[in-house]
Amino acid sequence: MKARLLAALVASSLSSTAMAAVSGPASTVFENDAHLKAQLSNTSPNKIIIDGELITHVSGPDGAFLQDNTDEGALLITPQTGQPFTVFLETASGIGASIDITPKPGTGKTLRLVPASAPKKDNPDAKAWEESQPWEKTLVMIARTVVNGGTPENYTVAPADRAPAYNPALGITLTPERQLVGSHLRVMRYRMKNTGYISRPLTEKLFWQKGVRAVMLSTPTLYANGEGYVWVIFSTETGEGA
Repeated sequence: MKARLLAALVASSLSSTAMAAVSGPASTVFENDAHLKAQLSNTSPNKIIIDGELITHVSGPDGAFLQDNTDEGALLITPQTGQPFTVFLETASGIGASIDITPKPGTGKTLRLVPASAPKKDNPDAKAWEESQPWEKTLVMIARTVVNGGTPENYTVAPADRAPAYNPALGITLTPERQLVGSHLRVMRYRMKNTGYISRPLTEKLFWQKGVRAVMLSTPTLYANGEGYVWVIFSTETGEGA
C-alpha cells in the first residue's frame, strides 16, 4: 500500500474536573485530577490500573483500606469499612485522580483508568536526532519510515488509546491503532472507515488542526464502507494533550 506523502511545517503554538462512574472491567478515560466514583469489594482485593502509568502515591482516611502495589505499578486495594470514603492516586509522571469508593461485599474488581493526556517522557536520544537536521527533512524521514511500518530513530511505542485529542470534522471514523513518541514529535496511525453510502475524497488539508505537523494518507478516496490509514505527526509541545 503506497501512501500519499505530505510533510509540511505549520505554526504550532497551541496554547476538569468531572465526576464519572467507574464500573470495570471496561476502560474509563479521565482527565488529570478528575473526580471519579466506584463501587469496590470490601471482602476481596480490588485492582486499579492507570494505563501506561506507575501508581506511586495513595492517600485516604487512616484505617479505611489496605493497599499494595503490583510489580507493574497497579494498586491493590481492599476497603476495611462499609462506609464510603475517598482515595487520592498519583502516578510517577504526575497523573492524578480522586476516587469516591463505596464498599460492598462481593467479588473484587479490576478498574482500568486511561488518562486522557497522551504520555510524554524525556527522550534525549530522539531529541538529538530530531534536531540534527532541518525540520522539513526530519518530518519527511519520519513520514517515510512510519508509512512503511517502521519506527523512527529512538522513538518509543506508547498506548494507542492515549492519543492526543484529535477530532477533525471529516464524516468518517478514525480509530487510533499505533502511537510512536519522540521528543518534539509524536506519530499516530489511525484506521479510517467510511460508514456512509457515498465515496469521500480525501486531502491532507482536511486533517489539519492545531498541533499537526504533517499528514500522510494511504488513499485519496474512501469508498462506501471502505477503509484506509492516515498517519498524523503531532507536536508534543503545543498543549494538544501531551
